Amino acid sequence: MRKSYLILLFSVLIFTLLSDSAYSKDSIKIAMGYIPNVQFAPYYIAVEKGYFKEEGLDVTFYYGMSTDIMSLVASGKVDFGVSDGDQVIIARDKGVPVKVIYTMYVKYPVGVVSFKDKGIKDIRSLIGKRVGTPGPYGSNYFGLQVILNSEGLTFDDIDLEFIGYTQVESLIADRVDAAVVYINNEPVVLREMGKEVNIINTYSITPMASAAIIASDTQVHKNPELVRRFIRAVVRAGNYVLDNRENVIFLLKKYIPTLSDKNIDINKKVLSASLDLWKDEDIEKYGLGYTTKDDWEMSINVMYSLGLIKRRIDPDECFTNEFIK
Repeated sequence: MRKSYLILLFSVLIFTLLSDSAYSKDSIKIAMGYIPNVQFAPYYIAVEKGYFKEEGLDVTFYYGMSTDIMSLVASGKVDFGVSDGDQVIIARDKGVPVKVIYTMYVKYPVGVVSFKDKGIKDIRSLIGKRVGTPGPYGSNYFGLQVILNSEGLTFDDIDLEFIGYTQVESLIADRVDAAVVYINNEPVVLREMGKEVNIINTYSITPMASAAIIASDTQVHKNPELVRRFIRAVVRAGNYVLDNRENVIFLLKKYIPTLSDKNIDINKKVLSASLDLWKDEDIEKYGLGYTTKDDWEMSINVMYSLGLIKRRIDPDECFTNEFIK
């Protein structure tokens, strides 16, 4: 009898230790690079559905400008960041040790939008036009250079204006003839307002490395299992969003202060447009988060030709598909 009791006691002790280990939490900080927005749906759903919790992760979101993300991630002040592939290439060129561990958009989201009555139907139609972009930084600025360069044009061929994040307002007020935007955002808003628009897409010109989750080289090499758990939860949440795109918007309200009953329809359309940028043939084959070496090589070559980087970086420095397998 005493022997059976000791065996039972030992079993309970082992179970308790294993349970404590399974449910111990790793605190994770992720820099979002923008204000709370529907484009971050997978991260909110990973919290809402308990996917992060099941991986033993307690995740905190830090919002702010994307210009800070590389240094925050590289220095270890945050564990992960949401940024753009082209910014990772620039960072690597400067010796900043960060890389992409999950690709969010496989279609580069930057484009140039204009009202149809402006007659800007192709790239050469931009010559001499007032073109607004937030500033001399980031993917909007870079994407515009890619678009112009594809026709042998430069900033000298347009009237470039820095307008901050007022693309919609600037177009309506006729302060600019065209604006550089994320095609899953401002064009959706303008159409909802009843405006007819023309769009020049970067991704239809050349495939480019796009929005992604980044981590430091130190994180990737020293804490691979932590990275794997984080990405596993994000992939699971991403698939949930895709499978429930019609109703998932209602689960996001408590994470996005500006999301209300009054604007939920337009945000639903923005989310749907964002989801269209997530998938292509490679994603169908390999799953969410995958990116091709060809896209990185093309991005590096274009950026080098534009003088944005000083060397042709090895693509393997910039990304890994290791954690989505």
